[in-house]
Amino acid sequence: MTQDTQQLLRLFGRLFTQRGFAQSAMWTLHSDHREGAAPRGQMRVLRLIAQHDRLTNADIVEALDIRPSSASAMVAKLEDAGLVSRTPSDEDGRVQLISLTDDGKTFIESARDDKDQLADKMFAGLTAEEQAQLTGLMLKLIGSLENGDQDEAVDAYFEKLGQFGPRRHHGHHGYRQEWGGGLRRGFGGHDGRPEFGGRPHGPQGGGPGLHPDDQADN
Repeated sequence: MTQDTQQLLRLFGRLFTQRGFAQSAMWTLHSDHREGAAPRGQMRVLRLIAQHDRLTNADIVEALDIRPSSASAMVAKLEDAGLVSRTPSDEDGRVQLISLTDDGKTFIESARDDKDQLADKMFAGLTAEEQAQLTGLMLKLIGSLENGDQDEAVDAYFEKLGQFGPRRHHGHHGYRQEWGGGLRRGFGGHDGRPEFGGRPHGPQGGGPGLHPDDQADN
């Protein structure tokens, strides 16, 4: 079994070197909330507004359990991008109600189709039956890994490799490995624009861009 399992590891390694596949898969995992993990940042706020229109900043703070300053900052970026608007409440003019704009609605409504098309393209080389078989095998493998003790073996192996192995980091964003010290690309924007996949949105970016996993509901 050693040669077979080594071949499997190599094949998974080759799969992960396919930039489009790896980027799409990691972003999907990163923003997927079906398993209880909330989608990231501004997309998290945008989805909430899409599901519950005319929210206040306090509503967003309570629903997402974030700081008021964080909610205000993200709403402001979404407003600058033209995806949400704020209007005074009829009951209390001091309260601002946050809603999707037409661009925001278009963004949310069309993103699901983009994600489906991307997934179909990634697995176009497999028949429906082969995709079902692969899904079953992957679920079985993941279940085995999650319930196993391979982490200790991995730690021991890379400990022996020392400087010849990957550099491993444990930070507030979780565990990661680096193999060469090259530039790493994250998921968020750092230029004050919405962070949907790290690409510019809104008027300055040529209109809201659609990321394959930016959707209202998974």
